[in-house]
Order: sequence, then structure tokens, then C-alpha cells
Amino acid sequence: MRPVQFYSLYIDLTQDIRLELDVFPRNISFYFTNASSLDHARNLIEQEYFEVIIFNVDNVGEEEVRLIADIPKNTSIIVISNDYDTIFDPHDIDNVILFTLKPIDPEKLQNLLIRFLSKYVLPKVKHLDHFDFFFTGSEMTKINFNDIFYVEAVGTFSNVFLLDQVILVKESISSLEERLPSKNFVRLHRSFIINTQKILRISSKEIELNNAKKLPIGRSYRNKIGYISYLIDRLLI
Repeated sequence: MRPVQFYSLYIDLTQDIRLELDVFPRNISFYFTNASSLDHARNLIEQEYFEVIIFNVDNVGEEEVRLIADIPKNTSIIVISNDYDTIFDPHDIDNVILFTLKPIDPEKLQNLLIRFLSKYVLPKVKHLDHFDFFFTGSEMTKINFNDIFYVEAVGTFSNVFLLDQVILVKESISSLEERLPSKNFVRLHRSFIINTQKILRISSKEIELNNAKKLPIGRSYRNKIGYISYLIDRLLI
């Protein structure tokens, strides 16, 4: 499988943080272009398209704000700064996905980048209707949706159950509920999400999957039984 490719611009005005390509997962290729001034960055942005632009600045002043405002809305922006007391409010710009302050531990920064790129950038890829990349530690793991039987909450993380493998994903079950395709995945308990394509039997209180696993239907989720039946009918047509 060819890696997913993203083109990124690193605007490094302070040169105190070095971004290494190997901080990102093996199955995702980030092609970095570096700019050491705002003028250089603006020229690059006018000539090329970038999925991600990362600012490393002392503080966000008027020039930086003007540049950020001119960046296409479908480009994700990450800002690393020394000062939060600035004229720039990251909440005012929809495509600013992360604003973090220095000093920051390099390992923490790497994990933040992977987490936010995973949540905001990867879903832009159309073929992720069939699979997605999930944060499983220091790297991300590709999981085909059709291979998933069910998801179980484990504290703030989740176990994703495949036919012969269990993968611990470092996301909450609520986060996965938003990311998994709603046409196939339904939450039927505060602790479980099921793949409706794997259902063998369904009753008012539990669902049996075709791997013989039985899962309870939470009391507050029983109103979804009709919707689950509707999804099953669609699969049979």
C-alpha cells in the first residue's frame, strides 16, 4: 500500500525546534518545505498548495495574523509560540487546529502533532471511507473498517476488536464514534460500538456478532434497535 502523502510548510522564525520526518508514522509521508521568513512563506503559499502549515514564532504579531488570514481555509494551521498574550485569537480562525506554547518537550510536541494531524488532516483523504489511521502509540496504525467487529471503551482509550487481533487505540470511544462511518457503526452501549455488517442476531437486550461475541444493548441505547434493523435491511437488499 502506498503511503498517504501530505505537503507541509514549516515556517520557522525562531529556529529553536527542529521537526524530524521520522516523528511521523511510517505509513504517512509528510513532505516538508521550510521557510525562514514571512516573505518567503507568503511566496511559497501563493505558488503551492499545502495541507498543513506549521508556524514556529516568538509571538504572533500583525504580519503573522495577515499571513494566517490569507491561507486557504482547507489548509490546517498549527502555531507554536512563546507568548499567548497576543492580538491573535486562534479560536477566530477555523483552520487553526492547534495553538501550543513554548517551551515544549520534543516528545510531547511529536505526540501532539501526530494526534492533531490524525484528527483534522487525515479525514480529508477520500479513501478513508474504507480505512483510517489510528494513534496506537508512537506511530499510527491503518485499520480497515470492514475488519472491525466492535470497539470497547478502556478508560480514556479504546480496544478495537478484529477477527484475530485486538488493537489498543489512544482515543476515547466517543472520539471513535465520530470518526467511524455512521452507515456501518452504531454505539449500543456506553462501552461498545458495533459494526452492523457483523451482526448475526439481535434482540431487545443484546446483539450477537458473527464471531460468536455477545454484547449488551444499554438501556438508553435501545431506541437505536430500529435504526440497526434498518441498516441490516439495507445490507440485505
